[in-house]
Amino acid sequence: AIAESPLNEAVIYTGADDGRVHVTRDSGQTWTDVTDRIEGLPSYTYVTRIVASNGEDGEVFAAFDNHRNDDFNSYLYHSENFGQDWKRIGSGLPASSLNALAQHPDNAELLFVGNEVGVYVSADAGVTWVQMGTGLPTVPVDDIKIHPRENDLIIGTHGRGVWIIDDISPLEHLSTNVMASNAHIFPIRRATSFNSYTPQGWTPGIFAAPNPPSGARIRYHLSSDVDELELRVTDATGKLVRDLEAQMTSGVHEVIWDLRLHLEDGVSESGRLGPRVLPGAYIVELVTGDDIVQREVSVRMDPRVEIGRRELMARHQVMMDSYRIGLALEEAERTLEEATAQLVAAGKLVEGRDDEGLTSEIQEVRDKLAALSDELDDSSGGGSAWRGVESSGAMPTADALYLIDESWAKAPGLTEGVNAIISDVESILIQVYAPIAMPDLPNVLPIPSRGGL
Repeated sequence: AIAESPLNEAVIYTGADDGRVHVTRDSGQTWTDVTDRIEGLPSYTYVTRIVASNGEDGEVFAAFDNHRNDDFNSYLYHSENFGQDWKRIGSGLPASSLNALAQHPDNAELLFVGNEVGVYVSADAGVTWVQMGTGLPTVPVDDIKIHPRENDLIIGTHGRGVWIIDDISPLEHLSTNVMASNAHIFPIRRATSFNSYTPQGWTPGIFAAPNPPSGARIRYHLSSDVDELELRVTDATGKLVRDLEAQMTSGVHEVIWDLRLHLEDGVSESGRLGPRVLPGAYIVELVTGDDIVQREVSVRMDPRVEIGRRELMARHQVMMDSYRIGLALEEAERTLEEATAQLVAAGKLVEGRDDEGLTSEIQEVRDKLAALSDELDDSSGGGSAWRGVESSGAMPTADALYLIDESWAKAPGLTEGVNAIISDVESILIQVYAPIAMPDLPNVLPIPSRGGL
């Protein structure tokens, strides 16, 4: 093993297969054997890893493996003075040879070791250790790396391939202060808005595996269970972009925001999500009782897409126009379905009555509902046009603009027709039900306006 200090290029440590540990503080001009200063280490114990700390000058960690001598204890040592004095650390580590050792580049107290049964992590510079329960099978771990840009933990195993834990920011920032706070949001890595490639299932010669969920990876910590919790995303002005479902139990949790927005007030109570947000800065808010914690998340456009900011905003406005009219028409269709169900129920109640006039009236209104539903279907093309615009990554086509304009032109009249027919449904239900048993009618729909929500 060999390790150069990231703080001082003149400091280098070496470890040999016969257990000898040496250090130089003058770029190799002179070397000092510090093996005999490592108390409790059996002779000729193989040096598997040395890590020159990025935290303090003179700090170093060393891992040893003595299984060749039928000794499977974990030998892990720490020095703070260039190897002149060593202290054995490793409370919580099992009796298993150490194969790998790594230190986080930005948090010197965050250490990882790999042994014959998995990976262990320490958040206090190796004083205490816990096993990482991340779905990793029981397998020898021969190497551990931390990606300097992505902050991913990369694990090389003996016979079970390479495993990666995406963005270990929660481990990096899980301090005693974080643990003591009621709620905490960990730093959120920049998210990229892109269209994923979906290969055709019947195309020969293409291998495709499931992708991880795309979007902003939000991780937060709760010190205890809570009865109420809100996790929401707003824009820089505080306008709500999205409410997210989140766990309310103690511990570290993860929520993926897929970058899609959701409109409700004044448009529809539909759960249908809309386009992805524009590139920019957004605020994630975690509300627990009277406590509010915030964290900024940055969203960027796919760097492979060449489009100006002005064009991007115009494109997004077109998609929002499409999304809004789609929600309005969807709400109108839902209202018709609810009214139809009420008429069907009313029709069953009057089947035993000798009232052909009421039966005929019910059927007549049902026919009107069906005709109006067909008109809504024929006029709804603009409500889904935004999907094609988004998936293309380009400016909207003339066909897409025509469909959106047509939907907006027809929507007010169709909505008025829906509201009018609800009155017809009400007059029938009054004849069928006693006042106390009268079902609730669908709400009157607001007339959609393209200039607002």
